[in-house]
Amino acid sequence: MNNKNNKLNERQKKFCREYVKTGNGKQSAIKAGYTERSSESTSSALLSNPKVAQEIARLSGLQDKKAIMDAQEVMELFSAIARGEVKDQFGLDASLADRLKAMNEIAKRTVDIENRMKGLPDTQISIKLDWDT
Repeated sequence: MNNKNNKLNERQKKFCREYVKTGNGKQSAIKAGYTERSSESTSSALLSNPKVAQEIARLSGLQDKKAIMDAQEVMELFSAIARGEVKDQFGLDASLADRLKAMNEIAKRTVDIENRMKGLPDTQISIKLDWDT
């Protein structure tokens, strides 16, 4: 197998770095230099690529303290918010909406990457709140 086929190009590498930071495929594709018009389909294709998924998983596990918040810190913060352990700037508990957003971010960074590495489709999580009961 050609060695070139085993490596990611620079835009793919940048996409991986951006995706680890944000979890947003479309915005990561744009920041990596792909066109805004094709960013959704490009993101989907990149995230379905096993080599890209492996690189995202590898970057997610890095503990580089010189970079901005590492993946572990991000996950710990999202977990603390989801559990209601973090207060806002006024000393109030995180809202339910913020806690649900944190849970969604955790799911995007764990469930989908693990599924992609196994060749499974993305998992969509829907939470419905029924206030009438």
